[in-house]
Amino acid sequence: MEEMVDVYDSLTGEKTGEVISKNEAHSKGVWHSSIHILLVNKEKNKILLQKRCADKKLYPNRWDITVGGHISAGEEPLVSAHRELEEELGLDSKNYEFKFLNKIKEEFINNGVNSKEFVYVYLIEADVDVKNITLQKEEVSEARWFKKQEFLDLIEKKQIINHWQEFEMLKDILV
Repeated sequence: MEEMVDVYDSLTGEKTGEVISKNEAHSKGVWHSSIHILLVNKEKNKILLQKRCADKKLYPNRWDITVGGHISAGEEPLVSAHRELEEELGLDSKNYEFKFLNKIKEEFINNGVNSKEFVYVYLIEADVDVKNITLQKEEVSEARWFKKQEFLDLIEKKQIINHWQEFEMLKDILV
């Protein structure tokens, strides 16, 4: 079944009441919504990043923020965040506190996809052992911790998807 998303007004960032497929939103550049989760350790000196699998249409084999996913039509952002954490990393979302950081506008074009999203960004502070992570094979090929300088090196070398607004948030969070 095709994933459906709510259409958002490009100026107000509010739902319009229209629902379309994620594929249509990406092919036509229609504003919709997603969630991103930034998971940092309790000492705030590392961030957990995921590497996208080779079969992904967008940015295959590139490092990305901890968790990202679309908000399904009619779904609340926090519900999506919980669902995506469990799907992509196999972590029980009830064990974590989700702190809402911001709602940002993000747009990019990659490999024929015109993505225009209002992104609800959440922070989780937790010490997660990567051995306890179960990767969603269709989405994620690897997950590992990066120290702040390693993270900054990924940005400089363009080895991570450009989420510039979130990178600025992380620069303030990580020590």
